[in-house]
Amino acid sequence: MIPLLVLLMAVLLQVGSVVHDQLRLVTVTSGAARAAMVEPTEAATRSAVGQLGADLQVSEVELRGPRSAGSLLVVRVAARPRRLPLVGAAVAGMTLSEEVVVRVEG
Repeated sequence: MIPLLVLLMAVLLQVGSVVHDQLRLVTVTSGAARAAMVEPTEAATRSAVGQLGADLQVSEVELRGPRSAGSLLVVRVAARPRRLPLVGAAVAGMTLSEEVVVRVEG
């Protein structure tokens, strides 16, 4: 009975960790989108992601769309969730992602 409770607790902690990482990714992507609105370059966007999401395992930062003033730009950030001992293998192939559409200032 005790091993089952320990496993259940580990699964709940892993699920909570994935949810936390997804919420952090939403925050990081929003910040990266704000940076891309002002300076729509890969470098500025990656810099914002690096500053805001130092605790995330970011695997991809992507900008799609025209970068001229007034155009719509899609900012997409993807990250791998943290893996906890004992149950982390369950999320080994999982990738979390978030997209935000912004209008480029200028």
